Amino acid sequence: MKKGVFIYGLTDVKSISKPTGVDKKVLAQIHAINAAGLNCKHFYTKRESWVSPTLNKKAPWCNFPSFRCFSRVQKFFFKNIKRVFFRLPFGYSLDDPLSRYHKMFDGNDFFYIRRMGMSLNQLLVIRKIRKRNPKAKILYEIPTYPYKKELKKRWIDYPLWWKERTYMPILHRYVDRIVTISKDERLFGMPTIPIINGINLDTIHPIKPVPEDGAIHIVAVAMFCWWHGYDRLIRGLGEYYASGGERPIVLHLIGGGPFTTEFTILAKRYGVSDKVIIHGYKTGAELDEIYDLCHLGVISLATEDKDIYIHSTLKSREYLAKGLPTIATGTTDVFIGTDYPYNLELPTDTNSVNIQSVISFYDSIYCTKTRQQVIAEIRAFAERHIDMNITMEPVIRYLSS
Repeated sequence: MKKGVFIYGLTDVKSISKPTGVDKKVLAQIHAINAAGLNCKHFYTKRESWVSPTLNKKAPWCNFPSFRCFSRVQKFFFKNIKRVFFRLPFGYSLDDPLSRYHKMFDGNDFFYIRRMGMSLNQLLVIRKIRKRNPKAKILYEIPTYPYKKELKKRWIDYPLWWKERTYMPILHRYVDRIVTISKDERLFGMPTIPIINGINLDTIHPIKPVPEDGAIHIVAVAMFCWWHGYDRLIRGLGEYYASGGERPIVLHLIGGGPFTTEFTILAKRYGVSDKVIIHGYKTGAELDEIYDLCHLGVISLATEDKDIYIHSTLKSREYLAKGLPTIATGTTDVFIGTDYPYNLELPTDTNSVNIQSVISFYDSIYCTKTRQQVIAEIRAFAERHIDMNITMEPVIRYLSS
């Protein structure tokens, strides 16, 4: 049996109490590789963060307000030290599992590395992996491509883009294949293994509809960033009601991130605070309870801002697994070449969302079929197309050869 290592993250994805979509994906990928008869272990940094040891000591003085204040200042200080160090020309992420070589890397048949940001230090560790394991297959997953605009959105991230441009072209000396969600046949001088994002359907059960309350419930689950474009939907709601719209619509925003406050302010400005509910991070039964209310799921409304027009987002997979019709800009990869009827593709611009088109989309679905029928059809589509055991087949085939 071939054995290998999946290199990603700070902690064991099986033990995370509040997993992100990426954490869930990595866990599903490892499960799919092992289910195919390979032996894949997860390697992670094994530390929560780089902080002073004093912050982790359990001592009586830890309860004094002055110490707690000092701890918060210290955490802020070290957090920003990490950010600055990572952006230096020869700096690297102190949370990167590839910050140094580990004995666990010896004697493996394959390595699957999920990109966390390139640095000289990471490149040197990958070189050592190749040197110590000359016959091993090394795969490097780039989950989002292109990512140039993502790294050049803020001036503070320009050094990261410089490091990507400098070190990524050297990677071909040590890596066998790039795993990519794009359709590119070669990236950075290396052949690719194109895949689409999948999900472990065994861990997600379909929506269980609750009695209708007369409103159209729309859900968006994410760590909110600029490329999600949910401001377009909030503005659209404001304009719809300002022009005399009467259909009750509720937008449920689930998650966190830097744009949460902006969405709150925007909803208040457009007079739709009662129509936009920001739930914060939810998981498990709490998340399912909100899903059970909802009729539509919003994928992303601004992926074109990253020069991505055919997307494979993790949230689209979760919506399909739950049985939700979707709304998005651009093209969702899994719908290409199918007659899938449960996706509304909006224009790729910055204009407010036309809420009447959303209402018409809702009516075209739920006026002819019950929610239970719609959920069952979408779930069946998910089982045929996005189960992780199916989407990881190209990778598994290569590792097994």
